[in-house]
Amino acid sequence: MPGLLAFHAHPDDEALSMGGTLARYAAAEVPVVVVHGTRGEEGEIHNHDDPESIRATLGEVRAAEVAAALDALGVTEHHFLGYRDSGMMGEASNQHVDSFWHADFMEATGRLVRLIRRYRPDVITAYDPYGGYGHPDHIQVHRVGTAAFFGGGDIGRFPLEEGEVPWDAKKLYWATFPRSGVKRMVEMRLAAGEITAEEAAAEPGAGSRDEDITTWIDVAEYAIAKEKAVLAHRTQIPEDSWFRTMPAEMREGFFGREPLTLAFSRVPTDPGATDLFDGIG
Repeated sequence: MPGLLAFHAHPDDEALSMGGTLARYAAAEVPVVVVHGTRGEEGEIHNHDDPESIRATLGEVRAAEVAAALDALGVTEHHFLGYRDSGMMGEASNQHVDSFWHADFMEATGRLVRLIRRYRPDVITAYDPYGGYGHPDHIQVHRVGTAAFFGGGDIGRFPLEEGEVPWDAKKLYWATFPRSGVKRMVEMRLAAGEITAEEAAAEPGAGSRDEDITTWIDVAEYAIAKEKAVLAHRTQIPEDSWFRTMPAEMREGFFGREPLTLAFSRVPTDPGATDLFDGIG
């Protein structure tokens, strides 16, 4: 049976970016495995009386949260690649020796190749070339995820370990989000007086141009599962989060459809097909 391997940067990314897609295929009994590059040890801590008391164990807290999120989505297979959250560019965490951003590229790719050969998915997802909004770990998911897609069958770069066989997944998709959605958020911020008209007029530097997005997955049936999964990431979703406060028309789009870009296919397929396994027998 065709399987799906979804590669993400931090706990909560899987639910926010493609939680509905994961739930849809899990419900259809497609083998689904989610891999996170890091445990999300950096960032703000919300919904906790004493945030600093869990700072040292934040990776463990967020590992528990992602377990709850994946349970809400019906996903049972999960792995961490073993790197530390890199934080944002310029932050001290970005220089940490164990950060994903500073990982040896071939070693990190090899770790994912091992999982690809173990699970033998037909579809792999990573992120767009800019990681959506430029977070170092999201850029690494693009780099490592894309390389591992091609590395699964490459025994020259990644010699077989005991029990392995080469594996060429059929299709690679990049999870992303549309530039038009970013512009709508900017318009909301302008209306709320949070930014100036000059700032609102600038072309956003986040998200993919709408014309570059090839594939929209209908996940309306799994909107409740997606919402439960996002809210399971309790330390990352504050009460005033955009996720909670977005207007109804944006919620319908966010929960009803999820965008990806077909990056490469080894089988004849329609890039705009609403099924990631289109063309795979």
